[in-house]
Amino acid sequence: MSYVNAVIADKAAFERELDTPQSVFVVFMSHECTACTDAMPRFMRISEHYKNHVKILILDCAETPRHPSVDRIPMLLIYHNHVLLETLPGLGGQALGRAFEQ
Repeated sequence: MSYVNAVIADKAAFERELDTPQSVFVVFMSHECTACTDAMPRFMRISEHYKNHVKILILDCAETPRHPSVDRIPMLLIYHNHVLLETLPGLGGQALGRAFEQ
Protein backbone atom coordinates (compact mmCIF):
# COMPACT_ATOMS: atom_id res chain seq x y z
CA MET A 1 0.00 0.00 0.00
CA SER A 2 1.30 3.46 -0.87
CA TYR A 3 0.85 6.10 1.80
CA VAL A 4 2.71 8.83 -0.09
CA ASN A 5 0.33 11.71 -0.83
CA ALA A 6 2.68 14.44 -2.06
CA VAL A 7 5.77 14.91 -4.18
CA ILE A 8 8.22 17.65 -3.28
CA ALA A 9 10.70 18.61 -5.99
CA ASP A 10 12.73 21.24 -4.16
CA LYS A 11 12.87 23.67 -1.23
CA ALA A 12 10.55 26.16 -2.96
CA ALA A 13 7.88 23.48 -3.41
CA PHE A 14 8.25 22.51 0.25
CA GLU A 15 7.81 26.14 1.32
CA ARG A 16 4.66 26.43 -0.84
CA GLU A 17 3.19 23.40 0.94
CA LEU A 18 3.76 25.13 4.29
CA ASP A 19 1.90 28.24 3.11
CA THR A 20 -1.37 27.55 4.94
CA PRO A 21 -3.00 28.78 8.15
CA GLN A 22 -3.25 25.17 9.34
CA SER A 23 -0.51 23.27 11.09
CA VAL A 24 1.34 21.03 8.63
CA PHE A 25 2.34 17.50 9.62
CA VAL A 26 5.08 16.22 7.32
CA VAL A 27 5.94 12.52 7.50
CA PHE A 28 9.17 11.32 5.95
CA MET A 29 9.11 7.60 5.22
CA SER A 30 10.27 4.91 2.83
CA HIS A 31 8.50 1.87 1.49
CA GLU A 32 11.67 -0.18 2.10
CA CYS A 33 11.72 0.76 5.80
CA THR A 34 10.17 -1.85 8.11
CA ALA A 35 9.65 0.69 10.90
CA CYS A 36 7.82 2.94 8.42
CA THR A 37 5.50 0.22 7.17
CA ASP A 38 4.76 -0.70 10.79
CA ALA A 39 4.13 2.91 11.87
CA MET A 40 2.10 4.24 8.95
CA PRO A 41 -1.17 2.39 9.68
CA ARG A 42 -1.07 3.81 13.24
CA PHE A 43 -0.33 7.30 11.90
CA MET A 44 -3.18 7.05 9.38
CA ARG A 45 -5.63 5.83 12.03
CA ILE A 46 -4.79 8.69 14.42
CA SER A 47 -4.57 11.38 11.72
CA GLU A 48 -8.00 10.48 10.33
CA HIS A 49 -9.60 12.25 13.33
CA TYR A 50 -7.72 15.49 12.56
CA LYS A 51 -7.76 15.60 8.76
CA ASN A 52 -9.97 18.71 8.71
CA HIS A 53 -7.74 20.58 11.16
CA VAL A 54 -4.20 19.92 9.90
CA LYS A 55 -2.55 19.52 6.54
CA ILE A 56 -0.78 16.18 6.19
CA LEU A 57 2.06 15.53 3.77
CA ILE A 58 3.50 12.05 3.49
CA LEU A 59 6.77 12.04 1.58
CA ASP A 60 8.86 9.14 0.34
CA CYS A 61 12.51 9.87 1.14
CA ALA A 62 13.57 8.26 -2.14
CA GLU A 63 11.60 10.92 -4.07
CA THR A 64 12.13 13.92 -1.79
CA PRO A 65 15.15 16.18 -1.34
CA ARG A 66 16.91 15.75 1.99
CA HIS A 67 15.59 17.82 4.91
CA PRO A 68 18.18 18.96 7.49
CA SER A 69 15.96 17.98 10.46
CA VAL A 70 15.40 14.42 9.26
CA ASP A 71 18.13 12.08 10.48
CA ARG A 72 16.08 8.87 10.59
CA ILE A 73 12.79 7.50 9.31
CA PRO A 74 9.98 7.46 9.95
CA MET A 75 10.06 11.06 11.12
CA LEU A 76 7.26 13.55 11.63
CA LEU A 77 7.94 17.29 11.39
CA ILE A 78 5.24 19.65 12.65
CA TYR A 79 5.10 23.17 11.23
CA HIS A 80 2.89 26.15 11.93
CA ASN A 81 3.29 29.47 10.10
CA HIS A 82 6.42 28.13 8.36
CA VAL A 83 8.06 27.46 11.75
CA LEU A 84 9.22 23.97 12.70
CA LEU A 85 7.60 23.34 16.09
CA GLU A 86 8.42 19.70 16.75
CA THR A 87 10.17 16.64 15.38
CA LEU A 88 8.89 13.21 16.26
CA PRO A 89 11.06 10.24 15.30
CA GLY A 90 9.45 6.82 15.10
CA LEU A 91 5.78 7.89 15.09
CA GLY A 92 5.01 6.30 18.46
CA GLY A 93 1.30 6.09 19.29
CA GLN A 94 1.24 8.11 22.50
CA ALA A 95 3.54 10.81 21.12
CA LEU A 96 1.43 11.04 17.94
CA GLY A 97 -1.74 11.43 19.97
CA ARG A 98 -0.19 14.26 22.02
CA ALA A 99 1.13 15.96 18.86
CA PHE A 100 -2.26 15.98 17.19
CA GLU A 101 -4.01 17.16 20.38
CA GLN A 102 -1.67 20.14 20.70
